[in-house]
Amino acid sequence: MAKRRLTQRQQRQISANKNQKVTQTNADAHNGTVITHHGKELIVRNDNGEAINCQLRQNLGTIVCGDRVVFEYIDSNSEPKTAVVIACAERKNILQKSGFASKAKAVAANIDQVIIVCSLVPRPNSYLIDRYLVAAENLPAKPIIVINKIDLLDEENEHVVNDINSIYDTIGYRVLETSATKITGLDELQSMLVDSTSILVGLSGVGKSSLVKDLLPDIDIRIGEISEASKEGKHTTTVSTLYSLPTGGQLIDSPGVRDFSPINLDKEQILSGFIELKPFRGKCKFANCSHTNEPGCAITEAVEKGEVNTQRVNSFRKMLTDSEQ
Repeated sequence: MAKRRLTQRQQRQISANKNQKVTQTNADAHNGTVITHHGKELIVRNDNGEAINCQLRQNLGTIVCGDRVVFEYIDSNSEPKTAVVIACAERKNILQKSGFASKAKAVAANIDQVIIVCSLVPRPNSYLIDRYLVAAENLPAKPIIVINKIDLLDEENEHVVNDINSIYDTIGYRVLETSATKITGLDELQSMLVDSTSILVGLSGVGKSSLVKDLLPDIDIRIGEISEASKEGKHTTTVSTLYSLPTGGQLIDSPGVRDFSPINLDKEQILSGFIELKPFRGKCKFANCSHTNEPGCAITEAVEKGEVNTQRVNSFRKMLTDSEQ
């Protein structure tokens, strides 16, 4: 059956509902944060820390992990309690990626920091790191790069760590080296998560789950609470899930990916995502410069003078090309 198209009036109503402030005065209404979802059901943590199984009222649109919502109990005496989400607060930001058929797929909302996890095994993909950085800069959110599995460091892969530090630390990004096996760098990472909502992102197999287990020593208990609330079996990282950190702050564990592409970014937003290229904005000979092969391109001249990293500029140009496809 073809999907029913919404009228303009219905679209306006959805927008109004999604932007409704979480300032309910109704005694039956409660505030909470979406911590995960299973199909059409959401798990919402209320302000007392309880996980509540919630249904979603129609016409609210897509609700994701990290959203602040208003809900009303269907049965507050049942175990577990059940409720219905009736409104979503205006978002500070939302992380999206290109999904099936290049449609936008929401990952999480209201993010302060994007923790980009790569590892020595599998080897880091610099273009993937750059795409995550561009997405983070445009949220905006603070990006942090984590090189995990540093316990596997040897003479053959030492250059990988040196290259990442040389490229990203040089332009101002924080680069941490961690190992869940040897408990290396975790205190420093933990200290950077305090009082922020952070999301872990990266390829499958880079060790995000191991980092989460070390940062959340009672993770099995928390997963059990979510499973009980959702009436589902053992939780696995197939959808984004938000946890409260014992040291303060919130951590969103997102599923590992094979690839990631930010979506709906124009040329200027992509340029803004490469922070070291911002000083050259508007300095090209031609106003419509594509920053590829035109004469008088300020970015090309910067590469030739060694003022910017060639690999990063190649990523920038590739991202511009990809965005036009």
